[in-house]
Amino acid sequence: MKIWVAVGALALATFPAFGDLRLSQYFVNADLSIDGLGTLGAGSGQVQANVPVGSQVLGAYLYTASIWNRSTVDSTTFNGTRFNPSGGTLLGPNRNPATTIRYDVTSVVRSVVDGGPGGLYNFNLQEHGDHDGSVLVVAYSNASTQGRSALIYDGELATTGGVTRFNLANPYSGGNMLMSLASSFSVQPARGAPQFSLIDVRTSSNPNARRLSSSAGGADDRISGQTSANGNLITVGGIGDNPANVDPFANPSPLEPNPNPDDELYNLALGNVVDANPFISLGDTWVELNTLNPSDDDNVFGMFVSADFVIIPTPGTAVLLGLGGLLAARRRR
Repeated sequence: MKIWVAVGALALATFPAFGDLRLSQYFVNADLSIDGLGTLGAGSGQVQANVPVGSQVLGAYLYTASIWNRSTVDSTTFNGTRFNPSGGTLLGPNRNPATTIRYDVTSVVRSVVDGGPGGLYNFNLQEHGDHDGSVLVVAYSNASTQGRSALIYDGELATTGGVTRFNLANPYSGGNMLMSLASSFSVQPARGAPQFSLIDVRTSSNPNARRLSSSAGGADDRISGQTSANGNLITVGGIGDNPANVDPFANPSPLEPNPNPDDELYNLALGNVVDANPFISLGDTWVELNTLNPSDDDNVFGMFVSADFVIIPTPGTAVLLGLGGLLAARRRR
């Protein structure tokens, strides 16, 4: 199957539709706020949204992931409202031993944010079961988001890895392209058991594989001070993370609870400390992501993209982004 996706000055055209992350939500003239929380067991805490004053919430979605090898997810109370799995969306296809639910929490978030003071908003979260954590994604619009686009992809990736190519109908002409990955069962590295994902990028102007990360993953969004354990093994690129790309050859820390150097937030319009040239260059006609995933034990359930240009998927298509197992190369204790 072939899919056409027009992207303003950047257009994706006729790329193979393989992989298990599907386009769930698409917004024009919008941006995203993303945050994660791992509480350790049936715990509680706060998940945040960072939304400027004068914004309108277009959509808000709460993802909750089970621990590995558990087929069910328990209910979650979000800012006073209890959400049950029967009322959520079970992400599929079921490619790994984790289970992930998406809840539409737009009405709850909108009641707090619309007309609010702007900035960071705190939402109380109570997990009624041993989950690996939760992720809140909020799409919003205001005067400064005009001309931007926001896309939410979700599912459950197979852990066997893959290669993804994006063919550009029009040569790339500039603009940021932020990519956030969400993953559960994403434990910090332990002594003698380093965990890592290798992500390489190729483009039409640089067909040689260029390393984006050697250290993706880790339980970056667990509550401060917690040791990695079932109940808080979650990471997502978002609030508090740096969109600058990491040292591409940094290894995961060999000791807990030190974090991995990667925060799962990337900007393909930037370079890194090894090569300051952007990953995607003016005039590029295609971009390819190559991943190596030897550990076969991760639940990558989301990819969230925001861009400085408008992305317009063709109506009536089931858009897939085929990331393969793009954050699935880890060794566990």
